[in-house]
Amino acid sequence: MNNFTTRTITGGVYVIAVVSAIMFNPIVLSVFFGLVALVSLYEFYKNSKIKDIFAQNILGFTLAITTYLSFSLKAFEIDNKYAIALSLLLVFLIFIIELYNKKGNPFTNIAYTILGIVYIVIPMGLTNFIVNPSLTTNTFIPILLLSVFILAWCNDTFAYLVGVKFGKNRLFERISPKKSWEGFFGGFVFVQIASIILYKYTNTPLFFFDFMIMGAIVSIIGTYGDLVESMFKRQMGVKDSGNILPGHGGFLDRFDIIFFIIPFIFTYLFLRLN
Repeated sequence: MNNFTTRTITGGVYVIAVVSAIMFNPIVLSVFFGLVALVSLYEFYKNSKIKDIFAQNILGFTLAITTYLSFSLKAFEIDNKYAIALSLLLVFLIFIIELYNKKGNPFTNIAYTILGIVYIVIPMGLTNFIVNPSLTTNTFIPILLLSVFILAWCNDTFAYLVGVKFGKNRLFERISPKKSWEGFFGGFVFVQIASIILYKYTNTPLFFFDFMIMGAIVSIIGTYGDLVESMFKRQMGVKDSGNILPGHGGFLDRFDIIFFIIPFIFTYLFLRLN
């Protein structure tokens, strides 16, 4: 099986899994993105070890679970004060435990342990609210979150295609030598077209300009998200974050844009609808 076939099959399974998880019901959505957060965090901690950075895996994953759980419980209108309290205690327990670890660069280890939560787990936790940004009881609007993914996939695809065909001016050569301004603007234009189509053919509480702003967020902030993950891989000296997705690398490689755009999309929708 050649690489193109492998990428195509893996990409198809990935899209089906994401769409199914989002559209099925809030519980499946919450479990799915919780698992995405844990696998991505595993890749983040594993790659950090390459540069002798030793995150506290046990406390890190425990903090990841309690942090994500606090978001999920809030989204389901269940009391989450205990999850929040435990998360706060775990953050400072990480500092104390590091005193007993006999590894170099203790504050770097602490920083990477917590950084993984901020970079990965919090954005995934916010996916629970994108489907109900107005925080209204018994409301589930999966097409909002699915639209974010569709726009992200559109940006990835057309930025690549336009960049390969017309790319001459490097966008951020120090971090990602292949990315071009032509690719960026190609992705931006096609995302705006996709935003118009989504507005016309989906039923949401949003207006035309909301979809245009969401599209702009996806293109601009998503590009930064891609660059940040490239910066991480460049520092660690790896080509892919993992190999769990044949032909596509790891979860960090597939969700790098999503990690960045979800907080911005949530903030915009929350302020817009409340």
